[in-house]
Amino acid sequence: MRILDRNIRTKFPQYAFQCGLAMVAMFLILLVQDTVLRAAIIVAIASSAFIIFVVPESVAATSRKMIGGHLVAVLVATPIAAVLNISVIEAAAEDSRYVADIAAAVSAGLSILVMVMTDTEHPPAAGTALGLIIPGWSWSAVIFIMSGAIILTLIRIVLRRKLINLL
Repeated sequence: MRILDRNIRTKFPQYAFQCGLAMVAMFLILLVQDTVLRAAIIVAIASSAFIIFVVPESVAATSRKMIGGHLVAVLVATPIAAVLNISVIEAAAEDSRYVADIAAAVSAGLSILVMVMTDTEHPPAAGTALGLIIPGWSWSAVIFIMSGAIILTLIRIVLRRKLINLL
């Protein structure tokens, strides 16, 4: 079992470039859209459910991608959320929403990068990374995300012979 993607050595600059673009795009979107609350987490799991039930044979529906992608997002977002709780940064975040927007964009961008590097790409997990930063990290959110990913994966495994790609 491999941990890193086979192409990481040759394509890392492209990976970093595209993930950096994702980070910038997320920041710009967050500047315009200030209503991202816990909905991001629910949307991430809902999007994972879409993948499981609409394209169950897709690469993104595999156990490694489903659970691994959300786990990577949790592991990346957690220290970023912790930094936001440092009193000086927390005060700055209260004065300007840009601090939280930057942290959320960094969380999503780095999560995408680590997913690509570890071959655990699961697009909905980028929403997990956002949802743990805005409005804030919580154990209940982490438990919801991970249990949702595990339950969906188990459903896919159990129903594998009955599920077909709908697209």
